[in-house]
Amino acid sequence: MTNALSVDDFGAFFGELYTGREPFAWQARLLGDVVAGDWPDTLAAPTGAGKTSVIDIHVFALAVAIAQGTPLPPRRLAMIVDRRALVDDQHAHARDVAARLAAPQTPVLSAVAELLWQLRDRDGNARAGESPLLVGRIRGGLPSSQRWVDYPNAPAVLCATPEMWGSRLLFRGYGSSPRSWARAAGLLAIDSVAVIDEAHLSRQLLHTARRVSELAAVAEQTWEGPRPLRVVETTATPDSTSGRRVEVDDTDIDESPVLKAKLTRPKPVQLVAVSGWPRKPADTATTIVSETVGLLGDDTVGVFVNTVTTAVDVADRLRKHKVDGRELCVVLICGQLRTIDLERLTNDFPGIFSPAGCSEVDVIVSTQSLEVGADLDFRGIVTELATGSATAQRAGRVNRRGLRESGPVIVIGPETPPDAKTRSGPYAGEDLLHAWNWLTARALTTEGLAPWALREEANRPPTAASRRMLLQRPELGQAWHWARSSEQLAADPSLELWLSDDLDPDFGVGIAVRALPEDPADALDFLRAVGPRRHETFPVPIKTARTALSRLHKTHPEIARRTLRVRGKDVEALEWRRGEGTETTPVIRPGDFIVVDTDAPLFTAPGNRKWPPVVTLDMRAHPGNDVLEAPAELERELRSGEVIHRIELTASSKLLPEHAELRDRLDTLAELARDERDGAGKLLVAEWLESDLDRSPMALPAAKLLRDYPRMTDVIIQRDASDIATRVLVVDGRRAVDDEDTRQEWTANAHPVTLNAHQEDVARRAGALATALGLPADVVSALGEAALHHDDGKQDPRFQIRLGAKPGVLLAKSGANSTPQGVRRARDRSGLPPGWRHEQRSVVDAWDAIASSRALTARLIGTTHGHGRTSFPHSATELVGVDADERTTEIANMLFDEGGWDDLIERTERRYGVWVCAYLEAVLRAADGCVSAEGH
Repeated sequence: MTNALSVDDFGAFFGELYTGREPFAWQARLLGDVVAGDWPDTLAAPTGAGKTSVIDIHVFALAVAIAQGTPLPPRRLAMIVDRRALVDDQHAHARDVAARLAAPQTPVLSAVAELLWQLRDRDGNARAGESPLLVGRIRGGLPSSQRWVDYPNAPAVLCATPEMWGSRLLFRGYGSSPRSWARAAGLLAIDSVAVIDEAHLSRQLLHTARRVSELAAVAEQTWEGPRPLRVVETTATPDSTSGRRVEVDDTDIDESPVLKAKLTRPKPVQLVAVSGWPRKPADTATTIVSETVGLLGDDTVGVFVNTVTTAVDVADRLRKHKVDGRELCVVLICGQLRTIDLERLTNDFPGIFSPAGCSEVDVIVSTQSLEVGADLDFRGIVTELATGSATAQRAGRVNRRGLRESGPVIVIGPETPPDAKTRSGPYAGEDLLHAWNWLTARALTTEGLAPWALREEANRPPTAASRRMLLQRPELGQAWHWARSSEQLAADPSLELWLSDDLDPDFGVGIAVRALPEDPADALDFLRAVGPRRHETFPVPIKTARTALSRLHKTHPEIARRTLRVRGKDVEALEWRRGEGTETTPVIRPGDFIVVDTDAPLFTAPGNRKWPPVVTLDMRAHPGNDVLEAPAELERELRSGEVIHRIELTASSKLLPEHAELRDRLDTLAELARDERDGAGKLLVAEWLESDLDRSPMALPAAKLLRDYPRMTDVIIQRDASDIATRVLVVDGRRAVDDEDTRQEWTANAHPVTLNAHQEDVARRAGALATALGLPADVVSALGEAALHHDDGKQDPRFQIRLGAKPGVLLAKSGANSTPQGVRRARDRSGLPPGWRHEQRSVVDAWDAIASSRALTARLIGTTHGHGRTSFPHSATELVGVDADERTTEIANMLFDEGGWDDLIERTERRYGVWVCAYLEAVLRAADGCVSAEGH
């Protein structure tokens, strides 16, 4: 079936993903357009029409193109929406598709997987247990996925919020290391398609993305490789200027009873007035609770409010309310919930995030998190007045499958029309007034907020007024400035102007809770070894985080001083800045992760369930509330670079009896750990883990890791102020293989890697990768040459001392007999100046050998690890040393003392374009990274 796969097989593929359902006609048309030539400019589909299927269409279109030998659509799909909950929902669906392709059970899934492996793997071979489809998530408050950048040839789905995706596109990825900025920018701007969902929420981003698509092609030499970024906006209400589009039309409705029921069943509107809304939140909460109870029935009722504070209050009140002597089952969902909380919700309430729902749940209370795209099917909703478009989206969760004859929508608002001074949550008075007038009219109709009725011009929901007078258009000058990603600029570019509809946006940070050692240095070391992980992180708006942390500093300064900040790979104590008066605010920026101690009073009180879904608040304190340490922090699958086992030695400050034997061994372990060549202490821990005392599912895997990789596994002993051991952590030290800097000097292989062998391996990989990507012949040649010389600078005798090389042998990396800590000590002994970069030296040493394609090849060599864009910190003498030969010194002077390197960077960006240069750098870095990760 593989070679015969065609668009006609989409129904079978779709049915496998959606349990026998057939695709709608508009979905088949979109697939046909993508396979035939290109993505449209606009996808016009009402709420409930199944836009998440864009992921399935992307995957299947790639497979069909491979089978038919036609030009490939973009390999990477970015799904972008301004709602974290929908990002998570789309990510979950993409992961499900990837999982089905990893272990296909039917002929059509096997055919698609086999074809996609031809993109993912250079030999087209499937890897056991892996999927040919890579899936990533990029949003504030969570560590972003990185694996996709190592495989520019692989089909991928990235689910992202606008600012997180857009900042990466503009060379300034929030929450990521500067060395990774260019890599992500290149891969997002080339061979990618971005689908911006509910584009009316992200008009500036849409404008910027389309402009980047134009600028990526601006260069002296026409780019003949994979095409620049394609941008698709999705909307329920297209206008006449929306370009080429695919849309749901009347024929689709007539031909599909399922689609007709989903889009045309009535959703009658009832307006309920609250005196003093929104200034009296307590009265508002009382009314919401009363109206919600009136809607209760066999299926779940949805409640949408405009602030987290109101959501918490309403959930608390509803939990105390009894119906027929029974307490209501109320679930609070907002953007601040940790992934682990959402996972526990799914476990406790099976089906809660599916259209079928969970019969146990009476009410789901939410903020804006669930108003866009979430595939929920409420019997009815109670909602605070919001903008017209937001209200229409909230109504989209009512009777979503069309199985009920109708679904009521109750809107809580003011007694008199809002005015310019009215504000509720993120919504301004003028927008609320337009929404109130529109809803008043819709309340007089039978259809109410039925999606199909809202497509008519006169019935369309009013969109929020733009908070900016003009949308900003990036120009080449800005692009060149952004591309200086490795330099310490006088002022970092402020991207809000290019990414946000609101010039005062509320980007996200992550907050994690840990039992931190009291000693600040120990706390930093502990966090460097055990950094924040996705499932334990509270995603919090940066304004909320600043306010809550400022309050913490005011009320509990001793706890605030122990708070830590993680920014990329940098871990440091949180910096505080004194503002006006007595106010002290934290120095944080979007994408940061803040780690607070377990006694930091930042969170709401737990609910009445067996687990506490808490959130961070900036307005209410909760005296006496115990903030819980992140649950299930370590009980996860074994993954390189993470803590895989944690042994708690105390409970309520008392030694657990079963840990007495291990406690006795810890002093011995501490002594042995001082000598890194001796793994005996780790074997003591392994023996204990293999005993019957520790029945954790991760105990035996941790013991095996300690025995098989004793020099690549860390055992961390955490002690209290009295030097009593309280916790033992077993850390998978193979994380060094995933760290780009460490990979340059250290390998998990048992034997050192010679320089020639490594460079030849990378050259072969880069050539194969460049050919598979369809790059022009001259570019393929330049990439191969750059790969063959990218580590020439490691020949420097000082660097070989750093690697511990024997006389007569040139190494690319030391072997596993060394440890990352030992490599750092050797670096200090080498005599190299701080910050010395071997790729800067590689440009000098390779200069005469790459004369045929010098400019591009030299650029690729120098930027191999994200440095050198556009300058290096060291002068010629610092770089090559005083004993270098005359020719080497001459080249180094020309490049790094006389401006030659800066000129070369500028020439290549003029010739190929800013984003194409970044893309080619990403291809070489991917080849080098994969070879290094394989231990070669």
